[in-house]
Amino acid sequence: MNGFPTLTPAEDTQLYREPEWMPSPEEVARARAEMERQGIVRSLARGPAGTQLVPAGATPWPWLIGAAAWVVVWPAVIALRIGAGRFSLLPWWLPVLLAVFHAAVLAVPVLLARRDSGLDSVRRRFGKVRTLAQMLALEPDEFEVWVGLLFQLAGYRVKNTQYVADHGIDLEVAGNGLRRGLVQCKRYRGTVGEPTIRDLYGTLVHERADYAWLATTGGVSRQAREWASGKPMELWDGQRLVELAAKYR
Repeated sequence: MNGFPTLTPAEDTQLYREPEWMPSPEEVARARAEMERQGIVRSLARGPAGTQLVPAGATPWPWLIGAAAWVVVWPAVIALRIGAGRFSLLPWWLPVLLAVFHAAVLAVPVLLARRDSGLDSVRRRFGKVRTLAQMLALEPDEFEVWVGLLFQLAGYRVKNTQYVADHGIDLEVAGNGLRRGLVQCKRYRGTVGEPTIRDLYGTLVHERADYAWLATTGGVSRQAREWASGKPMELWDGQRLVELAAKYR
């Protein structure tokens, strides 16, 4: 129906083998050990949107502690003045000093969170993974986070679909004139074939999304690229991801 010849079993075996540019398992193992030593893996454990100062459902301890300090310090200072037998107005500089101190206590966590979730932080985290061996050394969920950082740097808003019925989709993106885009991530050594791309396109239509991406550390077969041609899809193989890593780091 699609105009492409049916593959024989021998052709199909050749189609899904590893590309010749794939790094060896030994290179991947060394890359993993080095990334763990440098803390790169740990930095990818926070998700594509950066850290949250107060995760959903958690107690906002910085604000509670700051408010408690504000309530306690003032009576303590006044009591100290009365206890010394010299009840009088506090010096003018003390309220100013305390106000600055408490403002800093409340503001610094917010400023740190903003810095950590900004594009500079995203770029630092993203740029630590540069080679295909490093990408292959990531666990699948770590690879998804890294791809999410890539889309953030490209100007998209990113949502991880880990906790929803995702139909094989790992990330949803929006922005840059796009209402909704779907991203499938495959941390994979082989070559992605046409059936995978058909499934991705079927999900694109079913979900009424605008665009879809496949991001894989492996290769993409010629048949898959031909089938995707002219459709609202982009297929990124491992070599393309290395190029994007260099572009956005």
